Amino acid sequence: MKIYIATSWKMESVARDIAAILRVNGFEVDCFCDTSTGRYVFHWSEIGNLNDLDAITFLQDARSQMAFLEDKKWIDWADAVLMLLPCGNSAHLEAGYAKGTGKKLFIVGDFPAGQFDVMYGFADALVHYKHIFEFIISLHKPEGGEGK
Repeated sequence: MKIYIATSWKMESVARDIAAILRVNGFEVDCFCDTSTGRYVFHWSEIGNLNDLDAITFLQDARSQMAFLEDKKWIDWADAVLMLLPCGNSAHLEAGYAKGTGKKLFIVGDFPAGQFDVMYGFADALVHYKHIFEFIISLHKPEGGEGK
């Protein structure tokens, strides 16, 4: 299975750790902050003072256009999206696009009381961080529940 990790820069170290665990377990992974696959990595701060930009001018910048095309390419490549919470609008849009194109969607988080969204019902699974290892192992099992 090919997995795209969607999250925010605030979650970079968690994304890298989960990508490493997935790879060790035989999955192909795209992680937005990992250049080892030849991926174009972009951080919004490269454009300058973000307070001076609106969505239109931000998206007119060649770097943000390139980042969009890169992320879309990797989402299209993937079989599934693993969205790590907390994350922002971009990761949620990536997850929605992926689900809308028929990919599996797994949302991983701590899911504290009082923080939820009805649209998480689109996900194929909600996974608590404390169960991430068991979940990764379960991805090797086909729908019938039998091992590889």
